[in-house]
Amino acid sequence: MNTKNKESVSQVFALGFPINLGLELSINFISFLIPAILLIQLGKTGNIILVSFSILISFYIYPLMILLLGAICTRLLPKPKLGRLTTQEDYLKYQILAALNKFIKRTPARWIIIFPFPAYLFYKIAGAKIDVSVLQSSPDSIPDFYLVSIGKNTLLGWNCNIFGHYTPDSTNTFLGKVDIGNNVLIGAEAIVWPNVKIGDNSIVQNKSVVRPGTIIPPNEIWGGIPARKIKSIEQQTYPIPLPEIEQVETYIQELLSNDYNLKCSDKNEPLLSLGLKIEDLTRIFNKLQKRYDNLFIDVTEINTETFSVKDILATIHKWKNTK
Repeated sequence: MNTKNKESVSQVFALGFPINLGLELSINFISFLIPAILLIQLGKTGNIILVSFSILISFYIYPLMILLLGAICTRLLPKPKLGRLTTQEDYLKYQILAALNKFIKRTPARWIIIFPFPAYLFYKIAGAKIDVSVLQSSPDSIPDFYLVSIGKNTLLGWNCNIFGHYTPDSTNTFLGKVDIGNNVLIGAEAIVWPNVKIGDNSIVQNKSVVRPGTIIPPNEIWGGIPARKIKSIEQQTYPIPLPEIEQVETYIQELLSNDYNLKCSDKNEPLLSLGLKIEDLTRIFNKLQKRYDNLFIDVTEINTETFSVKDILATIHKWKNTK
């Protein structure tokens, strides 16, 4: 980085620091103030039950207020132009938005943003186009959420990242939108860079890297570094024969027993009700695919709330070929 660029970046940080500090202090103060008023008012009643209840509810109100105020600030703050950032003004706008997002993720709000209701409310107010049915396993998956659009029934695997910014070197930063369709699976620890479009029913495999400007058509599986097409989903699978599906069921029961100390006697019982998490389902799918060749799990049929061992067996297919 040359001297001129260093001076420019330093000036941006110098200008952005007091703005971000003011935003953080204001959001924290208001978020603390509302539960504090609630505690004081209910404390005057002398009712131990009411006071205990207000203390518990305050632990939820505080991070919820941070999300709401952070979303309002994100909506109102000016946005930088897309493409390469070339002016101090655009750098400053992006730096303020990025710092605000990092502040939110440093607070207890990071642990409620993965739940559908507060997450949908947060994204809606902030101006992001992310459907309420999107399942986000990690709170840090969408750092540039105002640049991301995600359709219905899409699953973001554990620690995957959907970036709206790209910094190929120390002197350049690019901003771009990411458009993800319906019924898409982004695998665990995968990375999706800006100016990417992923069609309906497509899959990005675990730990894959989708380069800037990539277009993934509907009904395709992509994987690797950089991500490339592996297979088409349409008309290439068939159900596993009964003897093989029984072997798979036995293996699933062994996984539940050995890895999670669970015994699932009822195949229809939802797995999340047994104490499993969404990321545990992803690990089970990964182990199944490693154990059995040419295995495909149709994630478009997954409803995590009711998902059971029977549903796992129903979504498993085999490839007719290995193109």
